[in-house]
Parts: sequence; C-alpha cells; structure tokens
Amino acid sequence: MWRTLSAIVFLVAIVNPLAETRRLRLRSSDQLQLDEYLDYNGVMQYLDHLARAYPDRITLKNVGRTYENRSLKLAMVTNGDGRLGKRVIFMDAALHAREWMTPVAALYTIYKLVVEFEENADLLADFDWHIMPLANPDGYEYSRKTNTRWMKTRTPNGGNCNGTDLDRNFEVGFGLGFPDLRGPCDHNFAGRAPFSEVESRTVRDIMHSLMKSERGVMYLSLHSPIRRVIYPWVYDSTPVPNHGEHIEIAKFVADQIFQSTGTVIKTLQGVQYGEFGGSSIDYAFYVGFPLSFAFEMSGMDHNHVDYKFFPPTWEIRRLADESWTGIRAFGKKAIEKYPPSRAIHQSEDRLSNPSRGEGYAAF
Repeated sequence: MWRTLSAIVFLVAIVNPLAETRRLRLRSSDQLQLDEYLDYNGVMQYLDHLARAYPDRITLKNVGRTYENRSLKLAMVTNGDGRLGKRVIFMDAALHAREWMTPVAALYTIYKLVVEFEENADLLADFDWHIMPLANPDGYEYSRKTNTRWMKTRTPNGGNCNGTDLDRNFEVGFGLGFPDLRGPCDHNFAGRAPFSEVESRTVRDIMHSLMKSERGVMYLSLHSPIRRVIYPWVYDSTPVPNHGEHIEIAKFVADQIFQSTGTVIKTLQGVQYGEFGGSSIDYAFYVGFPLSFAFEMSGMDHNHVDYKFFPPTWEIRRLADESWTGIRAFGKKAIEKYPPSRAIHQSEDRLSNPSRGEGYAAF
C-alpha cells in the first residue's frame, strides 16, 4: 500500500512540473506578430497555438472548405467559466481579399480577449465572441502572392473568369446596384445566385445557428480602408427599426477612435455610401441580429498618408491598436444595449416583410 502511494506521489511530482513547463513554453510564444502580414498558414498556426495554450478560453471549429481546399476556421472565445448559452458577438474579416489589415485586426482582437484576458474580462463576462479571421482565404492568398488588388473568391465562373465579391453574394437585395455586379469577369461580380460561394454560405450558416439559439446580438464585418462605420440598410434607403441604436453605437465608436488617435471615422447608413444588394450586414440584420455593422478601418499612417489597402509593415501595430479601440467600443456598447435581461426578437422588418431579401434580379 505504502509503495503504491509513494509511486503516485512520485509520478505527480514529475508530471505536474512537466505539464507546467509545457504550459509556460506554449505561452511564451503568445505574442502576435505585428511587423508583417501573415499568410494563410501563419494565421492558422497562430490560432492553433492559442487553442493549445488556452483551451479554456478559445476553441477552434472548422466550419467549411474553400474551392482551393483551405479551411474556413471559426474561433470561439469565452472566459472559461463554463456557462453555456451566452450571447455572442460574431465578427468576420477579409470577405474582401485585398483588405490585408482586417485579418490582423481580427487576430489582434482574439489576442486581446484571450492572452490579455484580465484587461478585457468585461467583454466576456456575459458574452462570447465568435471570430472568423479569414473569411476568404483563397482570395487573400491570391492577393498576397499574385495580384495585390484581387478582392473576390477564386471560384471559376467560366470563360477564364474567376471569383465572386462575397459582400455582394448575400441574399437581401441580391443583384441590385451597379452594372459590374452582373459580369462574371467584373471586379464586383455578385455571383450567379445568392450564396453561390461556400464562404458566404458558411457565414450565413453561422448567423442562422446563432439566431436559432437566440444568442446572436451583433454582427461586425471588418473592412478597410475608408474610415467609416456603416449600418443597414445598404440596398434600401428605409431606416431599420432601431436606426437610433445604430447611430448611437456608430458615433460612440468614432468618438473613441478620435479621442485615442485623432483619426476621423465617418458614420452613415450604408445606402448613403452606395446603393447595392447582397451585403452581409443587411443579411445579418434581416435574419435577426439586432445590431449589424461594417467597420471600415483606416489605411493611413501617422502622418496622414493614405496607403489604402496596404499600409507599410511598420504601421501595422499602430493601426491594429487603433482598430482594437474601435472593436472594443463596439463590444462595450453591444453589451450595454443588449444585456441578458433584454429579449432578442427577430427584426420587425423581417416579420412585416417576409419576402424581403427572397427575390433577386436574375443575371
């Protein structure tokens, strides 16, 4: 008996330090690389590292495969208290491939919530965050390695034309807008039908799952570089029922960024920027997210030189910090406006207009 107990004590003494050493070794490489733009593999490797180092705070889920067989990965971030059914902020990045700062901002958000958890615990007390850092990995890799200006997916359209603009491929108002939406070779091709792309279907299915479980509160899509906060509708000039809430949150985000960095962020209903259908923020609001925004981040350096989609690498860290200021402000106000005590209903617009978004202009 004593021999058995002694053996157990000996094993515990060995295993515990080994486990602790492994944990410390894993967490020694927690820092997100912010001196260059990560490629697809770099993004996936960093996510995998965090999931191994902080299994109680981040879980990764493979939610789809692209045309070029890359994984569409969702990072589900929580505070580790084990409480199920928390409300969710759902954020995606890089629907447009050439917007290289958006995966940086998404990864930086994950870093802030997971690694710097103590400083940001208020954002996870009653909410989880579900984040897709690369919603269009095929297009992102093509933009990085072949054609920097590339924006679309890489799905063949026939006639040596490839790609669909994912932010025109959602259902609400599909096909409405400028002529470029209709040409398979055009820069803004909306696709041959709503959700023709696996990437948009994947985002759609995440939205539906969150609304079915009554967890989805805010959808936030990261874009760059025009320094705007945009809210629905994009395809229609009619204000959404909680237009005032969207204005209040958008202005709060803009104010927080201006106070922190001096960068001016404009706020507007999407239709004021350009009337077109198929946007992800319109669809999110349509299916029931009470809050839905596109955050168009800055591409300017500290001297106000506008590099648009491709800020120099020495500006990445500063712009990531600025973007986090905005993202944190979005989260803070969403949590304030929709605490667990406030019921979430489907949008009044959807209930009163069941056909909204179901019809589209055929090409």
